[in-house]
Formats: sequence, C-alpha cells, structure tokens
Amino acid sequence: MRETHAVSGPVATTDLLARLDRLPVTRTALLTTVLLTVVWVAEGFEAGIIGPVLLIVKGPWHLTSQSTAQLGIASTLGILVGAALAGRLADRYGRKVVLLYGISSFSLFAAACSVSPDTGWIMAMRALGGLALGAVFPIPYLLLSELLGKRSRAKVIATASAVLALSYVIPELAALAVIGNTSFTWSWRILFLLGALPAVAIPFIHLHLPESPRWQLLNGRTAQAQALVERMEREAGLADGEGLAHPGITDVVQTEYEAHAAPGHRATALLRRPLLGRFALSLLICVGGTASGYVMVVYAPTLYAGMGLSSHQALLATAALVVAGVVGALTVGRMADRIGRKKTFLVLSLGSVVGYSLLAMSPNASLSVCFGLLAAFFSTGMVPFSRLFTAEQFPSSIRGTAAGWVESIGRLFGGVVVAGSVPYVQAHWGNGAPFWIVGAVFLLCLGPVMLRARETTGMSIDQAGAV
Repeated sequence: MRETHAVSGPVATTDLLARLDRLPVTRTALLTTVLLTVVWVAEGFEAGIIGPVLLIVKGPWHLTSQSTAQLGIASTLGILVGAALAGRLADRYGRKVVLLYGISSFSLFAAACSVSPDTGWIMAMRALGGLALGAVFPIPYLLLSELLGKRSRAKVIATASAVLALSYVIPELAALAVIGNTSFTWSWRILFLLGALPAVAIPFIHLHLPESPRWQLLNGRTAQAQALVERMEREAGLADGEGLAHPGITDVVQTEYEAHAAPGHRATALLRRPLLGRFALSLLICVGGTASGYVMVVYAPTLYAGMGLSSHQALLATAALVVAGVVGALTVGRMADRIGRKKTFLVLSLGSVVGYSLLAMSPNASLSVCFGLLAAFFSTGMVPFSRLFTAEQFPSSIRGTAAGWVESIGRLFGGVVVAGSVPYVQAHWGNGAPFWIVGAVFLLCLGPVMLRARETTGMSIDQAGAV
C-alpha cells in the first residue's frame, strides 16, 4: 500500500484534481452513486407522495381548490428556504454532513404527517419536511459532479437522475396497493409512514459515503482527499499520475484559492460578473424542469381523473408518464457528451414545447395519456441536465451556494407560481390550460440560454467553473 504524504496548497490540489479527473467509474464512485441514488429515491417518494394522498383525501375531506393547492405546495415552500440555506451550509461545513441532517429530518416529519389530526398539521409538517428536503435535492448532484471525472460525469448523473425520476412512480404504485385494500383512515397514513423509511439507511450512508474531494482540498483537508484519490486509483489499477495536470489548470486553482481566502468573497460572488450571468441561465433551465416535474407528479392524478379516468386509471397513467420520463432522462448524459450541452438543451426544450402543446389540445383522455408520454420524455430529461449545467458553471468554493439558490428560486417559480396555480387555472380555463403554461415556460427560456450559455462539454469541472 502506498504511503500518503499530503502537501497542501494549489500545487497539491492541481496534481490531485488531474489524477481524479482521469479516473473511470471505480468501486468507490459506483458505491457513492448507489448511495446517493437511494437518497434520491427516498426524496422522490417523499416529494411525490402528496399527489396520491390528495387523490385519496380530496373527496372525503371536501377539499376546495385553495386547500388542494395549499397541501400540494406546502413541502415546496419549505424546500425554497431549505435549499438556499443548505447550499451555503454545504460550502461551509461539507456536502456529506448537511445531506445526513437533511435525510434524518425529512424522515421524522414524514412520520409526523401520519398522525395528523387535521389538514393544518399536515401542511405544517410538509413545510418543515420541505426544509430538510431542500438539503437533499442539490447535494447529491454536487457530490457526484465533484467526484467523477469528465468522461463519466454527465452519463452517471443522468443515469442516477433517471432512477430518481423512476422513484416518482413508487407513490403511485403504493397508492394502488392501499386503495381498496385498506380503510380510508389508514390508507393515507400508510403512505406517509413509508416516507419515513429512509432513516433506516442513515448509518450505512454515514459510514460509506465519501466527502467531496474538491471541498476537502479547498478547505485544507488535503490528506483526506489524497487518501480518497489514491484508493480510487488502486481500484482502477492506475499508478500515481504525476505530471497529468492540464497547463491551464494551475492558474485556475491558484485563482480559486485566492478568491476562497478573500473576506466576504462567497457572499457577493454571485452578484458579480461573470457568475451573475451564469446564475441567471442556470435558473432559467431549472424553472422549466421544475414546473413540468411538479405538474406531472403532484397534479397528474387529479388532472387525469378530471378528464374522466377512474382513480386507478389516473394513477396508472401517471406511472406511465414517470416511466417515459425515466427513458428520457437516461438519454441525456450520452446526448450531452455527444452533441454538446447547448444542442441537448435545444432538443429537450423543443420536444417539451411540442409535447405540452399537443397535451393541451388533446380532445380525450386516451390521447392525453399518449401526448403526456411525449411531454414527459423530453421534460424529465431537463432535470438532470439542469443540475449538471449548474454544477459546471461555478467554482468549488461557491458551487453549493449557487446550486442551492438555483434550486430555491427555480422551485419558487416552477413549483409555487406555476404549479401552485394549476387548480385555479384548471377550474377557470379547463384541463388543458396548465399544459399551455408549462409549454410557454420552456419556450421563453429557450432563447437566452441558446444565445448566452457557454459550451462546457469535455471540460473538467474545475475548468468549466473557472472565473
């Protein structure tokens, strides 16, 4: 076994980053991906469970459009605050510790929903759980982006995100299992209790999930980062990679170290060029994917039920949309590496616009399901693309802060303003109107991103995020 002699500073960081970036998907990288995928599945279930619950309780509880919307977005309101805070905390205290606190907390509040005496309690617990979910949404993307090399970053993130998309079908399947087989009193409680199960995995995640080596290097933990890189090199059967550093990466690292040490730098960096422009573009991409995701996951069961499908048919139709989205998400990583980030965004946006436009004009429920599959295929792929794009726009010192704020503001517009208006829009302008709105969001975001975004395909994440 090689002995680790850690030398801190930009020189050691440049060497380790080059060695890390050349690695294939090793056993450690694969285990990290699996663990974070488990976290994503838990997060997806907790975020998506409110759709089936609304379907179960809307009639017996005599929910109005207003109360339906309030229950639907309660978790999102917590996520808005939680994501913004979590990103900053992840930059300061590390990705792993914030993630573990988030998992523990949202599991607790999910269990608390099952003992609800009224809808007000559920809304409060969903909002508090959303604070914790805000930590879970952006951090797995950060960890994977900062651990994986440029050859595997896009493909692995897209594949893991496809599993996240697939997890949104689990609430529908769970609801199908409890509806008709349990009493109304227990059916919705069981669904909330299932959302607390991730707490069981916390000890294993704590033991086996590595911290981001890029965060460790920037925060003076060179020995830990070097030990991780050397372990992954042994797993890949590679020798030490002396002299692998790209000629331009030394200047990038030196600039980031100086900026990281500057007082108040991280508090204001997002307000200055060029990062302010990159932040705006990341936000535009996030809004479209978030809006479509909420409409599909939260409201699709009730929208399809409003078109005449039975509860079971509506749940099955929603599950089919999720599966179509999984297939779409799986294609994003390979597409982004093959044709580039910007052309991938163009394909996803135009496909989403066409799918949602056809869905809005659909004359019957059967065609609505078919067009929904088309819309889900393209729009779900925007979710991993958005997170990958965001991670590649910022240096390591503020990557978490930027990702947290993109997640927070993106969900404010996509998950609250757009998705929160669905019950009202549906009641006043018909079932097709929400789909027109989502299609318009994709169309409006298309021009600025295509005109102003940089192409980062083939770059290391350090070069892509360099200022």
